[in-house]
Amino acid sequence: MTLTSKRTIPKAIVIVLAVMALVLAVVPTVYADIVKGNTYANVVAIQTRLGTLGYYRSSIDGKWGSATASAVKKFQSDNGLTADGDVGNATASKLRVKLPVTGAVSAGKTVANIAAIQAKLKTLGYYTSTVDGTWGNGTLRAVLRYQSEKGLTVDGVVGSGTASKLGITLSSTARSGGISAGKTTENVKAVQNALKSSGYYKSTVDGVWGRRTMCAVMSFQSDCGLTVDGVVGSSTAKKLGITLNSGSSGGNSGGSVGNISQSDLDLLARCVYGESRGEPYNGQVAVAAVVLNRVKSSKFPNTIYGVIYQKNAFTAVNDGQINLTPNETAYRAARDALNGWDPTGGCLYYYNPATATSSWIWTLTVHIKIGRHNFAL
Repeated sequence: MTLTSKRTIPKAIVIVLAVMALVLAVVPTVYADIVKGNTYANVVAIQTRLGTLGYYRSSIDGKWGSATASAVKKFQSDNGLTADGDVGNATASKLRVKLPVTGAVSAGKTVANIAAIQAKLKTLGYYTSTVDGTWGNGTLRAVLRYQSEKGLTVDGVVGSGTASKLGITLSSTARSGGISAGKTTENVKAVQNALKSSGYYKSTVDGVWGRRTMCAVMSFQSDCGLTVDGVVGSSTAKKLGITLNSGSSGGNSGGSVGNISQSDLDLLARCVYGESRGEPYNGQVAVAAVVLNRVKSSKFPNTIYGVIYQKNAFTAVNDGQINLTPNETAYRAARDALNGWDPTGGCLYYYNPATATSSWIWTLTVHIKIGRHNFAL
């Protein structure tokens, strides 16, 4: 008689199988991805383009998930591509997205260039934050959406094509905007007051031209259909409803910082001579302007003497060149700055990048370069 033996599975194997089943049950779903990497910029570009084409209806958040993967697969299926959810070269090309997306400005990410881009995108409804001249995710998202909806290559780079479509002119040199009749304190205050009453300028009306004033001007110009250059000329002044006091292009009239003693004028001229002799004339005025901007700033002493002799503030004081006798050019530069000419647009710092040794100074935002000096905020 043949006996059929009944085999039993050892308990150890049963336990192992149970553990494996449990592990498999809790392993998260792995979604497909972008061959160039699931970076924020890449994902936003894909989501934006799929949204324009009607495949993606969730929020543009730069996070890869099931909604994004499903939209990619549907797009691939509809366009004769392998529906694997992976955004490779073929899918990116079909989407008209250029990977990897980094976001940039072809002429350089200067404050003026970025502010002009933000201003136009805000007027058109693509950018909703403050026009501040700082490149960030909000600006990148707006650029990508604009490019996608206008049929441009979606790469996040504002080059000649995107700039032309926006109607702006980019510059490869730093710009600080200005006032055609001169950046006198009186003129700057008039501009700031008009912008503030219109809701474009949120800061203190101080008569000091700086980043916030220039950005507010650009935002106003964009909304009014004017050339977005940050310069308050006759057309912008007319739209603002103000009359500017005429003066030289350097702003040599009006708007002084108050009654200046001869000793203060002498000291300012000595500082200009010790710090910047040999520099272009507007560069010498700029050094004097930085001193005066510090006098007006709550971050520094409120006198010319206090600013210049603040510990380690100026090389000319440390090495004794402050005691040299200034020439007439230095005096003229000091007077022009006292009369309101500020070529720096409100900067509080300057340095020579070829000789600067402080690691801190390199963290500042360079507003304009004049001669051998970088002027920064």
